[in-house]
Amino acid sequence: MHKQLNILFILLALVISLGIFSSCATSKKASSGEIKPMTAGKIIRKVADETPKYKNYESKKITVNYQDIKNKSSFSGQFKIDRDECIILTLKKLNFPLGKGMITPDSIHFVNYIDRYFVKGEISALQNLIGVEVDYDLIQALLTADVSKLLQNKEFDKELISNIDENMYRIDSQFNPKIDRALTSGNEKRLNRYMQRMDDSEFIDYNVWVDPVFFVIRKLTFNDIKYKETLTILYNEYEVVGRSLFPQQISFSMQTPKQNLELMIRLTRPTVNKSNDFTFSIPEKYDELKLLNE
Repeated sequence: MHKQLNILFILLALVISLGIFSSCATSKKASSGEIKPMTAGKIIRKVADETPKYKNYESKKITVNYQDIKNKSSFSGQFKIDRDECIILTLKKLNFPLGKGMITPDSIHFVNYIDRYFVKGEISALQNLIGVEVDYDLIQALLTADVSKLLQNKEFDKELISNIDENMYRIDSQFNPKIDRALTSGNEKRLNRYMQRMDDSEFIDYNVWVDPVFFVIRKLTFNDIKYKETLTILYNEYEVVGRSLFPQQISFSMQTPKQNLELMIRLTRPTVNKSNDFTFSIPEKYDELKLLNE
């Protein structure tokens, strides 16, 4: 599975592992007025100008719904970010604590309160375990819809064009001309040869839908034609928290040849710059589960 799409599974791991290992606000909706054409570069600059401004961000209550081919679960809990330092998520079921997880730029921790054990390791160990290049900054960006940095990442450094779609701006990435010609002509032999020789990132195209009034991200899709994987992220119910807009509903959907995953996170009672408690402790006498081998 390609590493950029697989970043989602780090976020899913924080949510699912806990379940299995076990402000005045104004709502903002998409515009319905006439939209004037704008270049992709200008749209991205405007999105960057709307980057959320905060030191820490917290939702005192979240609900999480997860579904795949075999499982369907729902949880509640709390969620907080100490910007560029850590992400902490606490989950419970019917007010009964299930567990707690923390991701930092170089480590990951889980505590299972039901079976009284914990898992911890370096990000590099997790990467070796699941074969994914873990990127804390990207996880943080996805949870706050601060994805303008993603479009500036070298892994997604592609030719971009803009269109108007669904009453929003849509930014479309363009394939390498060689790949595009092979796709257009239906030359499977040449395309397969490119897939063997070229970097995996060349075979991902993406689309970004941008609100034409508030210049926040409403929707992203990533399509990996090499591994036949698709990831869709939806951001809804934006609210002003502090001085910035944050989405209060985030939906992830991934389709692969082997599985389909759906994850929805709904945040309520959000605040910024009010939480100073980012402690994370492991209770005494808990056993360590050796999953993340160094």
